[in-house]
Amino acid sequence: MRKETILNNTEAHGWLGLIISALLFVVFFTGSISFFRHEIEQWALQVHYQLEEYDPDGYLSVSEIFEIALEGRAYNPQEPQFVYPPTEAEPYYRAYVNVNLSEDIASEDYYLLINPKTGEIMGSMEDFFLADFIYILHYSLNLPLGSYLIGLVTLAFLYIIFSGVLIHAKDMIRGFFRYRSDGRARSQLLDIHNIVGVISLPYTIMLAVTGLIFNLLIIYQIAFALILYQGNTEALLSDAGIVSSSAKWQNIAWQSPPIDELYEQQIDRWSSIPTQVRITGYGDHGATLELFGETGEGFNGRYSISYNLSDRSVNYSDPGSDPNMVTQGIGVVGSLHFGNFAGIDLRTIYFLLGLAVCALIVTGNMLWVRQREKTLSSAAVNFVGRFTLASTAGVALACAAAFIAERLLPMGLTDRGGMLVNCFISTLLAATGYAWLVKNRSLALVRLLQCFAALCALIPLIDIVLFSDALSAAARSGHLTLISVDVVILSFALLVGYISWHLGKQGGQATKQQTAKEPLSSTDFSAPTSQ
Repeated sequence: MRKETILNNTEAHGWLGLIISALLFVVFFTGSISFFRHEIEQWALQVHYQLEEYDPDGYLSVSEIFEIALEGRAYNPQEPQFVYPPTEAEPYYRAYVNVNLSEDIASEDYYLLINPKTGEIMGSMEDFFLADFIYILHYSLNLPLGSYLIGLVTLAFLYIIFSGVLIHAKDMIRGFFRYRSDGRARSQLLDIHNIVGVISLPYTIMLAVTGLIFNLLIIYQIAFALILYQGNTEALLSDAGIVSSSAKWQNIAWQSPPIDELYEQQIDRWSSIPTQVRITGYGDHGATLELFGETGEGFNGRYSISYNLSDRSVNYSDPGSDPNMVTQGIGVVGSLHFGNFAGIDLRTIYFLLGLAVCALIVTGNMLWVRQREKTLSSAAVNFVGRFTLASTAGVALACAAAFIAERLLPMGLTDRGGMLVNCFISTLLAATGYAWLVKNRSLALVRLLQCFAALCALIPLIDIVLFSDALSAAARSGHLTLISVDVVILSFALLVGYISWHLGKQGGQATKQQTAKEPLSSTDFSAPTSQ
C-alpha cells in the first residue's frame, strides 16, 4: 500500500475516532455493564425483597396472576397485557399492565412484582430502573432519536476498525508482542492501543457488524415500507417472516379461556418455563395468547407461538415447519451481539473485552492529543484533553453515582426511577465542570478516578451497614447475586484505586523533576543574554 494512502487513512482514523469517541465510550461502557443487567436488577431487588426457594409446584397459575394484576386497574383490553413467569434466578412473577391513557391514572403503578405463592403485590418494578436505564443508554442514549444516532456511530466505528487494520497490517503481529515500557509516553500509549486493538479485533468487528445490522433493519424497514409497500409496514414484515398476532375485538365475553392448559403444553414440549406470556384482547372472545421461551436447542434456541383462545387455533409458530431465513438470521445476530447463547463465562469475556475497547478509545484520544501538541493551538489540544476526561471518567463516575442512588433513594419515593436518572445527569455535569475548570488535566484524571473508586467502595459498605440482614438471607437461601455484584464492584474499586494511586505517584515524580530542573533552565537561558 502506498505511503500516501496510509497517511490519509491514519488521519481519517484519528479524526473520526475523536469525533465519535464520547458516544462510542458510552455505548461500550454501558453495553459492557448491560451484559449483566438481569444480575444488576436482582442486586437492586434483593435488599428489599428476600427471595424464597424456587418451587413452581406451589405457585399460582398464570391465569390467576393475570387476574390479580388487572383487578381494579384501568387497563386497555384491546392492548397486550404481559406476565413474566418465575425462574430459579428470579423466583417471582412480574406483570406489565397496558393502561388506558384516556383516564387520569398517572399516579398508579403498572409494572408489578407479585409473590408467586400468595399473589400479594410486593411493589413496582419501575422503582428499580438502574439496569434498564444503563441498557437504554447503550442503545439509544435515552434520547428520542438516539437509536439512529447510535447507528451512525456504529457505521463510523466499523470504518475505524478497518482503517486501523490497514494502518497496522504490516506491523500487526510484531506490534502485538511489543511494549516499550522504558520508552516515551507516546510510544507506550501506541503499544497499548495496538495490543488492545488486536486482542479485541474479532469482538469489535462482530459487535460493530451485528449492531449495524440492527440499525440498518430499522432504516431499510422505513425505506421499503415507503417505496415498495406504499406505507404498508405490516405487509413488509409479513413478507420478511416477522409476524405478530393481532386480536380482533368482538365485544363478546370469553368463556373459560384455556390459558393454563396451553401454557403447560409449551412447558411439556420444550421442558422449560416460558419467559413471557402475552394476552391481547383480555376478557374478549377474540383474545389471543402468545408464549415466548427458550428451546435449549441450537445456536438460537428460542420459540414463540400464538393461539386464538376461542378455538385454540394457531396464528403463527416459530420455529415452524417452514422456517424463515430472515427471522432465523436476526435471531443469530441477536445471540452473537448479546452473548446469550452460552453461560456466564461468555458474558464475562464479553464484559472484559468491552472494557478493553473503552481503554482503546481513551488511548486513541490521548495519542491524537500527543501527536498534535506541536501543530495545533494549545486551546484545541486543551479542549480535546478535557473533552476526553469528561466523556470517559465523567461517564464512569456518573454510573457509579447511579448505583449509589439505587441503594440510597427510599422506596415509595415518587418517580424514584426519574430521581436516579437525575443523579446520573447531575454527577456527569459536575464531573464535566470539574474537568473543564481545573488547571492540571493529569491531576483532574487522578481525582476523578479516585472519586470513582471511592463510590465503588462505598456501595458494598452501604450493603454491609444498612442491609446486613439481606446479605445474610441471600447467603442462606443460595441466591448469591447480591453478594456477587458487591464483590465485583469492590474489585473495581481496588483496581481503579490502584491505577489512580500509580498515576498520582507518576505525576508527583514528574512535578518534582520539573521543579528541580527549573533553576538550571533559568541559568542556561540567562547565560547567552549576559554574553
